[in-house]
Amino acid sequence: MMNTLPLLFTTALLIPGASSAQTLVSTEPQQRTALLELFTAINCGNCPAAHTVANGLTAAHPDDLVLVEVHGGSLSVPQGSQPDFRTDDGAALWSAWGVAFQPQGLVNRSQLSSANSWSSQVPVVLSAPSPVNVGLASAYDASSQHVSITVEVYYTGTSLTSTDQLYVLLTEDHVIGYQQDYVNGAHAAYDHRHVLRGYVTSVDGEDIAMPTTGEFVQRSYTYTMPSAWNVEELHVVAFVQADQGPVYQVQRVAAMDGSTSINESSGGTFIGDAFPVPASQLVHIPMEPGHNGGLLVVTDVQGRTVRSLNVNAGSTMLTMPVADLADGIYTYGLAGADRKRMVVKH
Repeated sequence: MMNTLPLLFTTALLIPGASSAQTLVSTEPQQRTALLELFTAINCGNCPAAHTVANGLTAAHPDDLVLVEVHGGSLSVPQGSQPDFRTDDGAALWSAWGVAFQPQGLVNRSQLSSANSWSSQVPVVLSAPSPVNVGLASAYDASSQHVSITVEVYYTGTSLTSTDQLYVLLTEDHVIGYQQDYVNGAHAAYDHRHVLRGYVTSVDGEDIAMPTTGEFVQRSYTYTMPSAWNVEELHVVAFVQADQGPVYQVQRVAAMDGSTSINESSGGTFIGDAFPVPASQLVHIPMEPGHNGGLLVVTDVQGRTVRSLNVNAGSTMLTMPVADLADGIYTYGLAGADRKRMVVKH
């Protein structure tokens, strides 16, 4: 049976002309990053060699290359106790790209290619500028098994097309299970890397219509993680692609309290935007690494303090309960930092 992704889906979209609210994404022009989607299967004996090439590339470009292994095709059907890595979204990708055999890969969704060409394709992608930057944060609540995700997109230039697509998905790393290998013999306990678990957005992505220079987009998602997955090895991947064109930029963070960071702040201790928007049970607030901590104060619209929390020095994510707060808009901040806004709605 194919795995499906149980979603509790909340999406928020903000598009001011030029916003100072961004906390996860830089407003400075950046280079493109690379996405490698590897089409593979557990009973494909030629696939481990391709895995080796792909994993070597991610090791060589740890900050610039994101790998997603998409299991599919007849050789992905498990036999006996073999693991089932098939997903409905993976099958849709195999169909959309006309994958007839494996291993094959897509570098920034240009065209299907074999492993021996990926090493030359990736540097070409990384040498090109990107008209859009992507920021990403994720936090996990163990009691509800909810993962909350915020994606920020900022356009520093003009896209090649009038509509771009935003994609958000999940991968799990270091999943141990069977893998056929024609060179070294079948592996009973193979280390499967970057396995696609499913898309948070539609597999077709979400439109960003008529993007312009200076445009800021923020979207939030919440979903329930299946208990069979290992949250400590789960990652969130987000990327923006020109409509039927190249991938501009991709980011990957740990599902458990992971976030991208930027170097631009207005002084004082850096504190990020609370997510999800709105929040009902918990909010998560990214923090700048290396900060000295302090007292976070939350106030209501009348300026009354409704909550205060000590922030540990160096923490990169603050999680705060809001279930007891009334619906409404609140502000929060640390000493020496700009105040931010959060929204509570039950």
